[in-house]
Amino acid sequence: MSFSAGARLWAKYEDSVIAPIRGRLVRLVESQGQVATLQLVDTLEEQALLEELLETSKPCMPPPAEPLHYLLKTPFRYPPLRWGSRFGRRHEPSLFYGALKLETAMAESAFYRFVLWEGMATPPPSGRILSEHASFEARFQVQKGVRLHLPPFREHEALLDPQDYSVTQGLGSAMREAGVEAFEYRSARCPQGGVNVALFVPAAFTEKRPRNLMPWLCETTSEYVAFKHAQVPDSPRLYRREQYLVDGRLPHPA
Repeated sequence: MSFSAGARLWAKYEDSVIAPIRGRLVRLVESQGQVATLQLVDTLEEQALLEELLETSKPCMPPPAEPLHYLLKTPFRYPPLRWGSRFGRRHEPSLFYGALKLETAMAESAFYRFVLWEGMATPPPSGRILSEHASFEARFQVQKGVRLHLPPFREHEALLDPQDYSVTQGLGSAMREAGVEAFEYRSARCPQGGVNVALFVPAAFTEKRPRNLMPWLCETTSEYVAFKHAQVPDSPRLYRREQYLVDGRLPHPA
């Protein structure tokens, strides 16, 4: 498959699929930034100075995203990774990705924890990585939206390819060019077939601040990733490496 296949898919259905969409998304992010910088300095004043210096070294924030809370605007700031993202090519502005349910967001995050693990030259002696994360909710609403998890797109399995992003990136470029502001799509990582959300534009948010911020602890090993609520009694939510394997190997985004 190829980028052009995604563009052709969009051209086939474009006239009948753009419609208003609205809802509430969930996103899960790692939250160790301030703790990490505090470990490098002696006082909170020095930490504030270090954070200011780090801020000046980051890419410029797109002006439309400036009024938003940092959790909402940060994804729009950085270019895609070297392989791009599922619906974004390397040279395009980044999208904001989330999910309609927390379980889907965790399944997606667990996959990338495994990618992180496999990317390490040497695993930690303890055999695990402990990290802190936060989930939050945000409301979105657009006039030009698309639901890729419904017909006619639902029948196209290439949109769920776990390792080849060429079709979805071609489709994403075509949607962006057509002025689509946000879209929903099936997760390729969630075993329950959950639905993700992607926003092309910061204006898709109906509020400037996130809601329902919740802290989570995460344990990553070579065999599983577990998330547990950080402040209340909670059974760990377990995601096993084997559920992500393709032909016996963990697929890497490409």
